[in-house]
Formats: sequence, structure tokens, C-alpha cells
Amino acid sequence: MLVKNIMIPKEKLTVVNMHCSVKEAIDLIDSKNLLSLPVVEDKNFVGVISKKYIFEDFFYNKQSKEEFLQRPIAEFMKSKIPHVQKEDIMEVAVSMLQEQNRQFIPVIDDQNNFAGIVTHKAVFTTLTNIMGFGHTRIVVSIHEMKGILARLTDIISRYGANIISIAAVDIEVMDLRQVILRVDIKDVTKLVKKLEDNGFRVRRVDKNI
Repeated sequence: MLVKNIMIPKEKLTVVNMHCSVKEAIDLIDSKNLLSLPVVEDKNFVGVISKKYIFEDFFYNKQSKEEFLQRPIAEFMKSKIPHVQKEDIMEVAVSMLQEQNRQFIPVIDDQNNFAGIVTHKAVFTTLTNIMGFGHTRIVVSIHEMKGILARLTDIISRYGANIISIAAVDIEVMDLRQVILRVDIKDVTKLVKKLEDNGFRVRRVDKNI
């Protein structure tokens, strides 16, 4: 999956420009219940502003509150923010969110114009959809053997179940892996018996969660 498939497009975002005052930015952040805002000039992403950046400066500033609130956010925003391209794979943005510890990662298009952002919520929503939340979940332990996964999915398909998603996890126990499947099926009990009759060890079944 690509970044462009999970990003929040700029048209749906609340943004500010560098000349916006501190007061305007704080009011906007509070009214939208946000943590930070993208700072955009024309079509370009130029930085990010948050109440944290503003307050850090305010505590050490000798200006009156009224004067301070009229200062432009350009004096407080963070400008060296790593970005991703729309055509990058999703994993690039996920890795950056984790390593950079930021609320969002900006996205630019092939013309270097600001296109949107990737947030933690967008990532988790996408992963939930990919994993097939709401369908029956089956966990099967398998040995690392050539063709074993193909055999497992073939049995499930032949039984008439629709595989919504599949993931293999290394549990670091000898040569075992856990295969986590989400399937669309009416009678999972009979499917489990079919798998076990064919030598597969079903470790867990959760219905429609």
C-alpha cells in the first residue's frame, strides 16, 4: 500500500501560514482540538507549529502576554521536518512516525508541492482494515516447510471460506511460525476440524472480532 492511499489530503486539513499570529494559531489549535498544525506557504510545506513550541519560548520571554501573542508563528515553528512522497510505500511513513516521534509526517507530490499528512490514527485505521477486523480470526502454528502455507490456504479455500487477510509471525520457537488468518465463513468449527485432520495445529479461534 502506498502513502497516497492512507494520507489525509491537504484539502481536509487545517493549516496556517508563517505570518499567522501566535494567538490565531493557539485559538485554531484549541478550536479544532489538535496537537499541532502544518505551516504552508503557497503550495509548499514549510514547517509545523504546536502549543508546545510556543509555550517553551513564552516561559523564558520577558514580553507582555499581549505582545507575545501578536508575534508571527514563523519565530516558533519547526522547519526541518522529514517528509515522504505520495508514491512511497506505507512502511516508510510508519517507520518515520515511530523514529521521529511526531504527530504527523508531511507528504509531498512529484512536483514537491504539499499533498497532505500521514498520522498515527490513519496508520492504525488502515492496519485494522487490512487485518480484516470484524471477521473470524484463526491462529495456526506451522513449521517452516516449503509449500506449507500454500497447502493451508488451499484447504481453507476448498472448504469454501473466503480469506480476508493473512499474516505470518515468527514466534522464535524452534522453526515454528504462527499464521493469523481472517476468514469469512459461517461454520468455523467444521473448518477447524478439517485443518486439524490435515495435520495443522489450530491454536486459537475468535469469532467475528
